Amino acid sequence: MSGIKLGVQLFTLRDKCQNAEDFEETLKFLQGIGCNVIQISAIGPIDPVKVGELVKKYNMEVCVTHKPYERFKNDLDALMAEHDLINCKNLGMGAMPFNLHDSYEGVWGFINKCNEIGAKLHENGKQLCYHNHAFEFECYDGKRTFERLIEETTPETLHFIPDTYWMQVGGVNPADYLKKLKGRVEVCHFKDMRIVNNEQRFAECGTGNLDLGACYRACQEIGVKYIVIEQDLCYDMDVFESVKIGFDGLQRIAKENA
Repeated sequence: MSGIKLGVQLFTLRDKCQNAEDFEETLKFLQGIGCNVIQISAIGPIDPVKVGELVKKYNMEVCVTHKPYERFKNDLDALMAEHDLINCKNLGMGAMPFNLHDSYEGVWGFINKCNEIGAKLHENGKQLCYHNHAFEFECYDGKRTFERLIEETTPETLHFIPDTYWMQVGGVNPADYLKKLKGRVEVCHFKDMRIVNNEQRFAECGTGNLDLGACYRACQEIGVKYIVIEQDLCYDMDVFESVKIGFDGLQRIAKENA
């Protein structure tokens, strides 16, 4: 059997995590469907101490977070302390700020800052992690931004949280591209895609068109420790129902490809 742990990205459940009471109910729901691994992202302004207490109460393992770039730049010590409260060493950045990724100079400055932030985190036993969308596959001077992120940082200063859906939108094969990231991924986002009325849409994990079985095998090959489902929009379905379908789908994919 694979040693990869399976979980849920709370961004999908963000509307159910905006206060401490709802956050607790969400953790209780996840515990009830057999999930004990989470990524914390886009929750409300809940006291970090309370977040830590609830994570511990429901026996949740926090594999990574998503935090704003400005906090990494201006509030890093407090950010590290908050992660100690949830026993999480991986500090995730959800995306490069929009005003930086549309020029060579902006990308260059962002990469330099990531190296600086990542080095300080590494010195403190923590890891900076970057989550991709599709824009990282734009080219400047003949090179994709994602390639620059790989080549102009080190495993110590930057890991990745690759997203299968956005890699597909970016024009690469997700399973093949994952293999470029060996040794630099602890957490992978499994996000599925379906086509409706000739348009791409998010889909519950295991119900769409992406070859997530191949992605799972690639994750095994490169040493991924956690796979979490994420779905930006759930459309005409209750979000809890959507998450259960997606988590069941992820478990099925893991079983079929172990």
